[in-house]
Amino acid sequence: MTTPPPGPGYRVRTDPRAADARMRGRRYAIPFEHVWTAAMQLASGHDTGWGLTWQDDREGVIEARAPKQFLRPEGLVRIHIFLDADAQTCVAMAAGPSSGGRDLGASGRRIRGFLKSLDRMLSPRPEQLLSPEPSRL
Repeated sequence: MTTPPPGPGYRVRTDPRAADARMRGRRYAIPFEHVWTAAMQLASGHDTGWGLTWQDDREGVIEARAPKQFLRPEGLVRIHIFLDADAQTCVAMAAGPSSGGRDLGASGRRIRGFLKSLDRMLSPRPEQLLSPEPSRL
């Protein structure tokens, strides 16, 4: 089993109790493989511009580097995809600046954008998008 490389402290995380519903992570009644494949495409740059830095499909962890953009410092993103006790596919995320400097809200925007793109790629029917489970990051 491979362990992810050490990274900076992730400052922003999904949380099922977050006031902003867009930051609660996802829980899908969609097979793990479909969610994993879509997340890998996004982390590899499709619709995000990110670069995949590490992945472990056995542990369900993907790490990517988000490039610097106007008013957004370079950042790292960690995506954890796992099955809950009911065999539903869950997605939890964490993000932070790669330099450890100021974030300017970029990490939250990256998480919200990724989850929105993931929803668009998966096109879940209403009954397939379930309430989020507690994060395991």
